[in-house]
Amino acid sequence: MVPLCPTGGGACDNSLMKPLEEWPRQTSRPTILVIEDDALIREGVTEHLQRALGADVRACPTLTAALGMPAPDIAVLDLGLPDADGLEALIRLRDAMPAVLMLVATAHGTLAERVEGLRRGADDYIVKPFSLLELEARVQALLRRRGPQETQAAADLTWDPGARQVWRQGEALDLTPLEYLVFSALAARHGEALSRPELLRIVIGPNFYGYERLVDVHVGHLRHKLDPSDSFRYIATVRGYGYRWDAPPPRPQGSGHAG
Repeated sequence: MVPLCPTGGGACDNSLMKPLEEWPRQTSRPTILVIEDDALIREGVTEHLQRALGADVRACPTLTAALGMPAPDIAVLDLGLPDADGLEALIRLRDAMPAVLMLVATAHGTLAERVEGLRRGADDYIVKPFSLLELEARVQALLRRRGPQETQAAADLTWDPGARQVWRQGEALDLTPLEYLVFSALAARHGEALSRPELLRIVIGPNFYGYERLVDVHVGHLRHKLDPSDSFRYIATVRGYGYRWDAPPPRPQGSGHAG
């Protein structure tokens, strides 16, 4: 059984409450934080991800405890926590851990709720009750999505995948989480056309079809933010299909950003 962090019961290992910089980074093991108030679900998820992925998994039952934990690669967040219900938990955790990939677990999974959660910073959703195999697959997909973590550059754009921040000529751009997902997906596959359904699956998930115009809306907003004077400079429209990254291919830029 995995030790649980305080504020909500369960055994506690003080080593779990080390400062951010003390979470081990010397190995390639992914780090996962499970935030779930149901003890059976929390323990089952923690043990399964440790066994199936070889991950360094830590767990706690409240948002208050999570905010005192080191930032992981991925957070599995229940939206029914006792100290921060619903989207409040997601918003506060995203503000505290801007670079963490957020997998949200919820008993409600309507399209409107998922889209609002994605706008507020979720990277993926899983609807309760869920199978541990589905959870494992979604966590693996998020780990693949991380891609290169060093700063990238193309034309006059620079972006930090870890911080999910984009700069143009040194000026930070205010992209929403959904806009950043579209941006990173297109840039990562330079020269390759991505269909609207494929982009929809990236920003909303695999279970929703027929809402492809959502992609057009977010691409339109993204284009304007990347360059208000020439909105087609970076992203080309592939008529009847989708979109393509039309700027030079991304290249590593080192640990900092231009400007």
